[in-house]
Amino acid sequence: MKMLSAVLLGLATLAGQQAQSQETDVDLAVRGDKLHFHVYKGEGLPILFEAGGGDDSTVWAGIAKPLHDITGATLITYDRAGFGRSDLNGHNQAVDAHGIENGVAELDEALHQLGYDGKIMLVAHSYGALYATLYASKHPQRIKAAVLVDGSSACWFTEDWMKDFVREQGDKKPPTSGSLGSYYQSKNLPKTVEIVRANAFPASIPVIDLVSDHPPFSSDADISRWKECHRTFVDAAPNRLGIKASGTGHYIYRDNPFLVIQAIVKAYAGVVDGKAARQILARDVDYSIEAVNKASSLQDVNRH
Repeated sequence: MKMLSAVLLGLATLAGQQAQSQETDVDLAVRGDKLHFHVYKGEGLPILFEAGGGDDSTVWAGIAKPLHDITGATLITYDRAGFGRSDLNGHNQAVDAHGIENGVAELDEALHQLGYDGKIMLVAHSYGALYATLYASKHPQRIKAAVLVDGSSACWFTEDWMKDFVREQGDKKPPTSGSLGSYYQSKNLPKTVEIVRANAFPASIPVIDLVSDHPPFSSDADISRWKECHRTFVDAAPNRLGIKASGTGHYIYRDNPFLVIQAIVKAYAGVVDGKAARQILARDVDYSIEAVNKASSLQDVNRH
Protein backbone atom coordinates (compact mmCIF):
# COMPACT_ATOMS: atom_id res chain seq x y z
CA MET A 1 0.00 0.00 0.00
CA LYS A 2 2.84 2.42 0.84
CA MET A 3 4.46 1.60 -2.49
CA LEU A 4 1.26 2.33 -4.40
CA SER A 5 0.80 5.57 -2.49
CA ALA A 6 4.31 6.68 -3.40
CA VAL A 7 3.67 5.89 -7.05
CA LEU A 8 0.42 7.85 -7.03
CA LEU A 9 2.13 10.85 -5.53
CA GLY A 10 4.72 10.60 -8.26
CA LEU A 11 2.00 10.41 -10.87
CA ALA A 12 0.34 13.42 -9.29
CA THR A 13 3.51 15.45 -9.79
CA LEU A 14 3.79 14.46 -13.45
CA ALA A 15 0.12 14.73 -14.24
CA GLY A 16 -0.16 18.00 -12.36
CA GLN A 17 2.40 19.85 -14.46
CA GLN A 18 -0.30 20.86 -16.93
CA ALA A 19 -2.78 21.62 -14.16
CA GLN A 20 -0.26 23.72 -12.22
CA SER A 21 -0.71 26.65 -14.57
CA GLN A 22 -4.43 26.46 -13.77
CA GLU A 23 -3.98 26.70 -10.00
CA THR A 24 -4.73 29.98 -8.30
CA ASP A 25 -4.70 31.37 -4.74
CA VAL A 26 -7.41 33.82 -3.76
CA ASP A 27 -7.93 35.74 -0.51
CA LEU A 28 -11.45 37.02 0.10
CA ALA A 29 -12.83 39.40 2.72
CA VAL A 30 -15.99 37.78 4.12
CA ARG A 31 -17.90 39.00 7.18
CA GLY A 32 -14.80 40.56 8.70
CA ASP A 33 -12.62 37.48 8.19
CA LYS A 34 -10.11 36.74 5.45
CA LEU A 35 -10.65 33.39 3.76
CA HIS A 36 -7.93 31.79 1.67
CA PHE A 37 -8.90 29.59 -1.30
CA HIS A 38 -6.69 27.42 -3.49
CA VAL A 39 -8.53 26.62 -6.71
CA TYR A 40 -7.63 24.18 -9.47
CA LYS A 41 -9.52 25.66 -12.41
CA GLY A 42 -11.37 23.26 -14.68
CA GLU A 43 -14.74 22.73 -16.33
CA GLY A 44 -18.07 21.17 -15.48
CA LEU A 45 -19.33 20.42 -12.00
CA PRO A 46 -16.96 21.91 -9.36
CA ILE A 47 -15.83 19.85 -6.36
CA LEU A 48 -15.58 21.56 -2.95
CA PHE A 49 -13.26 20.07 -0.32
CA GLU A 50 -13.74 20.42 3.45
CA ALA A 51 -10.66 19.62 5.54
CA GLY A 52 -10.80 18.05 9.00
CA GLY A 53 -10.61 19.89 12.30
CA GLY A 54 -7.32 21.77 12.72
CA ASP A 55 -6.34 21.06 9.10
CA ASP A 56 -6.29 23.37 6.10
CA SER A 57 -6.45 23.21 2.32
CA THR A 58 -2.90 21.87 1.94
CA VAL A 59 -3.96 18.39 3.14
CA TRP A 60 -5.65 17.76 -0.21
CA ALA A 61 -2.53 18.45 -2.32
CA GLY A 62 -1.61 14.76 -2.60
CA ILE A 63 -4.84 13.79 -4.36
CA ALA A 64 -6.00 17.05 -5.91
CA LYS A 65 -3.75 17.01 -8.97
CA PRO A 66 -4.57 13.50 -10.15
CA LEU A 67 -8.25 14.20 -9.47
CA HIS A 68 -8.06 17.39 -11.51
CA ASP A 69 -6.39 15.56 -14.37
CA ILE A 70 -8.87 12.67 -14.34
CA THR A 71 -12.11 14.64 -13.91
CA GLY A 72 -11.14 17.91 -15.56
CA ALA A 73 -13.25 19.59 -12.89
CA THR A 74 -12.65 22.75 -10.90
CA LEU A 75 -11.43 21.74 -7.44
CA ILE A 76 -12.05 24.23 -4.65
CA THR A 77 -10.03 23.88 -1.43
CA TYR A 78 -9.98 26.48 1.32
CA ASP A 79 -8.91 27.28 4.88
CA ARG A 80 -11.68 27.89 7.38
CA ALA A 81 -11.32 31.13 9.36
CA GLY A 82 -8.50 30.83 11.88
CA PHE A 83 -6.68 28.02 10.06
CA GLY A 84 -3.97 27.92 7.41
CA ARG A 85 -3.77 31.21 5.56
CA SER A 86 -7.24 32.40 6.61
CA ASP A 87 -7.59 35.00 9.34
CA LEU A 88 -10.28 35.07 12.01
CA ASN A 89 -11.41 38.44 13.37
CA GLY A 90 -10.19 38.21 16.95
CA HIS A 91 -11.83 41.48 17.98
CA ASN A 92 -15.19 39.75 18.21
CA GLN A 93 -14.86 37.38 21.16
CA ALA A 94 -18.45 36.10 21.15
CA VAL A 95 -18.15 32.32 20.88
CA ASP A 96 -21.28 31.87 18.74
CA ALA A 97 -19.99 34.46 16.27
CA HIS A 98 -17.31 31.97 15.21
CA GLY A 99 -19.49 28.86 15.11
CA ILE A 100 -20.44 26.48 12.32
CA GLU A 101 -23.43 28.52 11.14
CA ASN A 102 -21.24 31.57 10.59
CA GLY A 103 -18.59 29.38 8.94
CA VAL A 104 -21.08 27.92 6.48
CA ALA A 105 -22.50 31.37 5.75
CA GLU A 106 -18.97 32.68 5.11
CA LEU A 107 -18.28 29.80 2.75
CA ASP A 108 -21.51 30.44 0.87
CA GLU A 109 -20.68 34.13 0.44
CA ALA A 110 -17.12 33.30 -0.64
CA LEU A 111 -18.31 30.81 -3.27
CA HIS A 112 -20.65 33.50 -4.59
CA GLN A 113 -17.73 35.93 -4.86
CA LEU A 114 -15.69 33.29 -6.69
CA GLY A 115 -18.55 32.58 -9.08
CA TYR A 116 -19.10 28.98 -7.92
CA ASP A 117 -22.57 29.36 -6.45
CA GLY A 118 -24.27 26.81 -8.69
CA LYS A 119 -24.34 23.04 -8.39
CA ILE A 120 -21.31 21.38 -6.76
CA MET A 121 -20.04 18.10 -5.33
CA LEU A 122 -18.72 17.83 -1.77
CA VAL A 123 -15.70 15.96 -0.39
CA ALA A 124 -15.17 16.17 3.37
CA HIS A 125 -12.82 14.64 5.93
CA SER A 126 -13.41 14.17 9.68
CA TYR A 127 -14.74 17.36 11.32
CA GLY A 128 -15.24 18.82 7.85
CA ALA A 129 -18.12 16.39 7.39
CA LEU A 130 -20.08 18.38 9.98
CA TYR A 131 -19.67 21.47 7.79
CA ALA A 132 -20.56 19.45 4.70
CA THR A 133 -23.69 18.14 6.43
CA LEU A 134 -24.91 21.60 7.39
CA TYR A 135 -24.05 23.03 3.99
CA ALA A 136 -25.89 20.22 2.20
CA SER A 137 -28.93 20.59 4.46
CA LYS A 138 -29.12 24.28 3.58
CA HIS A 139 -28.57 23.73 -0.14
CA PRO A 140 -29.91 20.27 -0.99
CA GLN A 141 -30.74 21.23 -4.59
CA ARG A 142 -27.19 22.43 -5.25
CA ILE A 143 -25.29 19.38 -3.99
CA LYS A 144 -25.10 16.68 -6.66
CA ALA A 145 -23.07 14.13 -4.68
CA ALA A 146 -20.71 13.77 -1.74
CA VAL A 147 -17.79 11.66 -0.58
CA LEU A 148 -17.21 11.58 3.17
CA VAL A 149 -13.73 10.46 4.24
CA ASP A 150 -13.95 9.08 7.78
CA GLY A 151 -16.37 11.89 8.46
CA SER A 152 -17.57 12.98 11.88
CA SER A 153 -21.28 12.81 12.61
CA ALA A 154 -23.52 14.11 15.36
CA CYS A 155 -24.42 10.47 16.04
CA TRP A 156 -21.02 9.77 17.60
CA PHE A 157 -21.09 12.55 20.22
CA THR A 158 -22.96 11.05 23.17
CA GLU A 159 -24.22 13.14 26.07
CA ASP A 160 -21.64 11.63 28.44
CA TRP A 161 -18.77 12.23 26.01
CA MET A 162 -19.86 15.83 25.54
CA LYS A 163 -20.09 16.46 29.28
CA ASP A 164 -16.53 15.19 29.74
CA PHE A 165 -15.35 17.36 26.85
CA VAL A 166 -16.99 20.51 28.23
CA ARG A 167 -15.53 19.82 31.67
CA GLU A 168 -12.04 19.49 30.17
CA GLN A 169 -12.45 22.78 28.32
CA GLY A 170 -13.30 24.59 31.53
CA ASP A 171 -13.02 28.37 31.39
CA LYS A 172 -10.27 28.57 28.80
CA LYS A 173 -9.76 32.05 27.38
CA PRO A 174 -8.88 32.91 23.78
CA PRO A 175 -5.13 32.57 23.21
CA THR A 176 -3.09 35.75 22.92
CA SER A 177 -1.02 34.10 20.22
CA GLY A 178 -1.43 31.09 17.97
CA SER A 179 -4.56 29.77 16.35
CA LEU A 180 -7.89 31.25 17.36
CA GLY A 181 -9.47 28.75 15.01
CA SER A 182 -8.76 25.78 17.25
CA TYR A 183 -9.98 27.65 20.33
CA TYR A 184 -13.36 28.54 18.82
CA GLN A 185 -13.72 25.13 17.19
CA SER A 186 -13.46 23.49 20.61
CA LYS A 187 -15.61 26.04 22.40
CA ASN A 188 -18.33 25.70 19.80
CA LEU A 189 -18.30 21.91 19.56
CA PRO A 190 -21.39 21.29 21.75
CA LYS A 191 -23.38 23.87 19.78
CA THR A 192 -21.98 22.51 16.50
CA VAL A 193 -23.20 19.00 17.31
CA GLU A 194 -26.59 20.35 18.35
CA ILE A 195 -26.98 22.26 15.07
CA VAL A 196 -25.85 19.34 12.90
CA ARG A 197 -28.10 16.95 14.79
CA ALA A 198 -31.03 19.18 13.82
CA ASN A 199 -29.92 19.39 10.17
CA ALA A 200 -29.41 15.86 8.84
CA PHE A 201 -27.60 15.17 5.59
CA PRO A 202 -30.33 15.17 2.89
CA ALA A 203 -31.34 11.66 1.83
CA SER A 204 -31.76 12.88 -1.75
CA ILE A 205 -27.99 13.36 -2.24
CA PRO A 206 -25.94 10.28 -3.23
CA VAL A 207 -23.02 9.65 -0.87
CA ILE A 208 -19.97 7.41 -0.79
CA ASP A 209 -18.99 7.04 2.85
CA LEU A 210 -15.46 5.86 3.59
CA VAL A 211 -14.72 4.67 7.12
CA SER A 212 -11.22 3.93 8.37
CA ASP A 213 -10.19 0.53 9.68
CA HIS A 214 -8.54 2.21 12.66
CA PRO A 215 -10.49 5.30 13.81
CA PRO A 216 -8.56 7.88 15.92
CA PHE A 217 -9.62 6.67 19.37
CA SER A 218 -8.05 4.60 22.13
CA SER A 219 -11.35 3.36 23.56
CA ASP A 220 -12.92 0.25 22.04
CA ALA A 221 -16.34 1.73 22.81
CA ASP A 222 -15.52 4.93 20.92
CA ILE A 223 -14.19 2.96 17.94
CA SER A 224 -17.24 0.71 17.87
CA ARG A 225 -19.61 3.69 18.09
CA TRP A 226 -17.75 5.46 15.25
CA LYS A 227 -18.17 2.47 12.93
CA GLU A 228 -21.77 1.90 13.98
CA CYS A 229 -22.64 5.55 13.27
CA HIS A 230 -21.20 5.16 9.78
CA ARG A 231 -23.28 2.01 9.22
CA THR A 232 -26.41 3.78 10.46
CA PHE A 233 -25.77 6.71 8.13
CA VAL A 234 -25.30 4.46 5.08
CA ASP A 235 -28.36 2.35 5.91
CA ALA A 236 -30.56 5.47 6.16
CA ALA A 237 -30.79 5.96 2.38
CA PRO A 238 -30.53 3.61 -0.63
CA ASN A 239 -28.23 5.98 -2.55
CA ARG A 240 -25.45 5.74 0.06
CA LEU A 241 -22.50 3.40 -0.38
CA GLY A 242 -20.36 2.50 2.62
CA ILE A 243 -16.75 1.37 2.13
CA LYS A 244 -14.39 0.19 4.87
CA ALA A 245 -10.91 1.43 4.03
CA SER A 246 -8.96 -1.68 5.05
CA GLY A 247 -5.72 -1.11 6.90
CA THR A 248 -6.07 2.67 7.09
CA GLY A 249 -6.06 5.15 9.90
CA HIS A 250 -8.12 8.33 10.14
CA TYR A 251 -6.28 10.05 7.27
CA ILE A 252 -7.44 7.62 4.62
CA TYR A 253 -6.35 9.90 1.78
CA ARG A 254 -2.75 9.57 3.04
CA ASP A 255 -2.80 5.87 3.87
CA ASN A 256 -4.62 4.87 0.68
CA PRO A 257 -4.89 7.82 -1.73
CA PHE A 258 -5.77 5.50 -4.59
CA LEU A 259 -8.97 4.42 -2.81
CA VAL A 260 -10.06 7.99 -2.10
CA ILE A 261 -9.33 9.08 -5.66
CA GLN A 262 -11.36 6.18 -7.04
CA ALA A 263 -14.28 6.91 -4.70
CA ILE A 264 -14.37 10.56 -5.74
CA VAL A 265 -14.11 9.69 -9.44
CA LYS A 266 -16.91 7.12 -9.08
CA ALA A 267 -19.20 9.62 -7.33
CA TYR A 268 -18.37 12.36 -9.81
CA ALA A 269 -18.89 10.21 -12.90
CA GLY A 270 -22.23 9.15 -11.48
CA VAL A 271 -23.70 12.65 -11.58
CA VAL A 272 -22.32 14.17 -14.80
CA ASP A 273 -23.73 13.56 -18.26
CA GLY A 274 -23.04 10.29 -20.08
CA LYS A 275 -20.40 11.58 -22.51
CA ALA A 276 -18.41 13.33 -19.77
CA ALA A 277 -18.68 10.27 -17.52
CA ARG A 278 -17.30 7.99 -20.25
CA GLN A 279 -14.37 10.32 -20.86
CA ILE A 280 -13.62 10.56 -17.14
CA LEU A 281 -13.77 6.81 -16.61
CA ALA A 282 -11.50 6.23 -19.62
CA ARG A 283 -8.88 8.58 -18.15
CA ASP A 284 -9.29 6.92 -14.78
CA VAL A 285 -8.59 3.50 -16.27
CA ASP A 286 -5.39 4.84 -17.84
CA TYR A 287 -4.29 6.23 -14.46
CA SER A 288 -5.07 3.00 -12.68
CA ILE A 289 -3.15 0.88 -15.19
CA GLU A 290 -0.12 3.15 -15.03
CA ALA A 291 -0.19 3.29 -11.22
CA VAL A 292 -0.42 -0.47 -10.79
CA ASN A 293 2.24 -1.08 -13.44
CA LYS A 294 4.69 1.34 -11.83
CA ALA A 295 4.00 -0.11 -8.39
CA SER A 296 4.84 -3.59 -9.69
CA SER A 297 8.04 -2.30 -11.31
CA LEU A 298 9.18 -0.67 -8.09
CA GLN A 299 8.46 -3.84 -6.14
CA ASP A 300 10.62 -5.79 -8.59
CA VAL A 301 13.45 -3.29 -8.10
CA ASN A 302 13.19 -3.54 -4.31
CA ARG A 303 13.27 -7.34 -4.43
CA HIS A 304 16.55 -7.15 -6.30
